[in-house]
Amino acid sequence: MRHLAARQSPLGTLAQTLPRLRSVLANLRPTWHMRSLAPLNAAFLAKHRIRALIWDVDGTLTRFHDTVLADEAAVFRTLSTLPRVHHAVLSNAGEARFRELGRIFPDIPIMKGYRWDGHVGTRQILRGEDSWSVDELAARIDAGAIPLRKPDGHLLLAVAHELCLEPPEMVMIGDQYLTDIAGANLAGVRSIKLPAIGPETLPPGIRVGQVVERVMYRLLYGAPVWEPEDSTVTAREG
Repeated sequence: MRHLAARQSPLGTLAQTLPRLRSVLANLRPTWHMRSLAPLNAAFLAKHRIRALIWDVDGTLTRFHDTVLADEAAVFRTLSTLPRVHHAVLSNAGEARFRELGRIFPDIPIMKGYRWDGHVGTRQILRGEDSWSVDELAARIDAGAIPLRKPDGHLLLAVAHELCLEPPEMVMIGDQYLTDIAGANLAGVRSIKLPAIGPETLPPGIRVGQVVERVMYRLLYGAPVWEPEDSTVTAREG
């Protein structure tokens, strides 16, 4: 299980990203930049034919490793009750946080991806039930299963398969270009980039990383174009 912990660390993300850094940098542009979740409502989802919202958590729905929904993300409660809209949480969190998220969001599948035996599959916690038993997890890790981390595009493709949806029907929502947005683009999934909630709560390494990715974004694409804050204005796609 020490091997599992190493693969789920930020260094694990770096190790998986570096070999394809060029393609990651070429996929940093989100479908929408939003300063908050206010423009995201039932009309927006219907107009853009969105059937699933895939959520990052730390910096997107909560402050870093907090256990309560942040005030800035209160719209999430309304969105999670919309009929015929799927939701899933997809975080790069380690094992302890993964299980904690299952308690914070008990009615939404908390998903992780793994690659083993030449294919990719998902593990999820929903309503307190882990889809993999402790023995199954240990056996797969011992057999060489590798936890996938954003921005691996296969991760979101596996989520789409699990939800029985096509990638263009989903939207990834997150606060990081290099993981949330690039991972979505690499899978053909649309994306929403938000400013980080509680940036002062993020570890120094993540704060530095977010500064670096913002600089890279401006160098590659120019200044972000933000959608209107007014939720009565339907955001454009582009």
